[in-house]
Amino acid sequence: MSARMSLQEFLERLKAVYKSIDLRIAAAKADNAWQNALTVIRFSYGEPKELKKQQETLETRWGKVKTSNFRIDMQAWPIATLDILETRLNEGLWLLFDEHADDLQFGRSINLLSLEGRFGPYGYTKREAKSYPLFEASVVQNSSLLEEEQLQSEVKSQTFLDLYTLICELLEVDFSKGTSLDLIVAAPFYATIKNIDFGEQRCKIQVKFHKDIKALAVSATVRRGDSGNAPLRDKAGFAINVEESEELSECMRLWTKQLEFLNATPADYLAISLIQTQPTALDIEKPSFPTQISRLLESKRPEKAPLVAACRQFLTEDELEQYLTNPVKAAWPYKKGSKDAADTFELAIAWLLGLCGFNIVWLGLTNHESLKEVKARRFSIDILASHRESEKLLLLIGCTVGSPNNKDIDSLKSVRRILQDETFKDTQLHIKPFVFSAAPELSDKERDGVKVLDGDDVRGILNHVRRGEIQHALSEYFGYELGFKTGS
Repeated sequence: MSARMSLQEFLERLKAVYKSIDLRIAAAKADNAWQNALTVIRFSYGEPKELKKQQETLETRWGKVKTSNFRIDMQAWPIATLDILETRLNEGLWLLFDEHADDLQFGRSINLLSLEGRFGPYGYTKREAKSYPLFEASVVQNSSLLEEEQLQSEVKSQTFLDLYTLICELLEVDFSKGTSLDLIVAAPFYATIKNIDFGEQRCKIQVKFHKDIKALAVSATVRRGDSGNAPLRDKAGFAINVEESEELSECMRLWTKQLEFLNATPADYLAISLIQTQPTALDIEKPSFPTQISRLLESKRPEKAPLVAACRQFLTEDELEQYLTNPVKAAWPYKKGSKDAADTFELAIAWLLGLCGFNIVWLGLTNHESLKEVKARRFSIDILASHRESEKLLLLIGCTVGSPNNKDIDSLKSVRRILQDETFKDTQLHIKPFVFSAAPELSDKERDGVKVLDGDDVRGILNHVRRGEIQHALSEYFGYELGFKTGS
């Protein structure tokens, strides 16, 4: 789902919705003048003072970046000042710091409202799996400003972090060395399908939306197959009316509708789309693939995975996914004011294993990660796990945010050997070491008997959990050879 348009055209769709402009700028000094390295412009329905608090929270967490040759500046403007923003970009100059006017140079003129971009579910500024779709436009500019080794050294010496990390976290954008962009404009469309439920020939749909967004509607189709040209079994469509919704906050509403599909069968496929009908039809949220109704019916039976159903009331799968796949950014779940990516990732893996039915002992954040023998003190693991479906199996689990190194592998192998040769000698217990990593697309998945599950595997396990397919997760990622079989 993607549609191309100009910023002007997109803003016309959301009149009266946006209240503020969130400006974040990374600038580097070159030729004795401040030059733009990356500017991110976001439109928001929050008031400027709310945005300023969010910006200050980020600066409290990561530090205020201000060195001799590199600075990150954050500003919050009321939407009424959009014309000033347009003028300054047209002039190629910017009021970067309070004490000087026109301090930042773009080196060229930019026509903000004429910028063309794409509206869709993904973008440089969308870093959370479940958030609003957005319009995003970017300006390509090949610049070597940030690649200067002296500048990189200066920033790391004073902030203890590399400048790309600071840009990513303070500007909240996916940005790395080699990214040829120096301006990104983002405008969220504050409407999303919150929930879809099916039972007794009825489909319940909930949509969360901003009260000032006009011409929203829901379209639903039931087809006999999963392709778009499969025979149509049933259909329904409704306009979303603010008066029929409940208030969630000052600006946000929740619309709920029950649709009857008397002809639908469990083998049919359901597709729900959220659209804006004016000024032209625009898909706000549309599934990549329709969902088989049988899966929706199965998800209504929490007895198949009661722990998952109960956990969902405290911790959603989307929140857990952030801890699993982006632990550096995810806030520490229960230790206020503390943030350690490795500990966050370990705890999230422990949760994930628990949801898969493992009995776990988490040794992280204790003095008990290492074997008690003094000679083997250097050998440690993070989690012990066993499963009722395979009682003769013990898992030794290590966790790492990055790619596993030789020390990670050797430690697990050594603990396994000691337990197998001493503690469980002359038993039939099978001990299998695993390393869980948040890093995606690792190529070496089996290292000297240690199985490596990377960030993509972790997301795959969670997707099975999300659908209530616990047995599939066990058989696919922990294996038939370990005694796990696919449920009927």
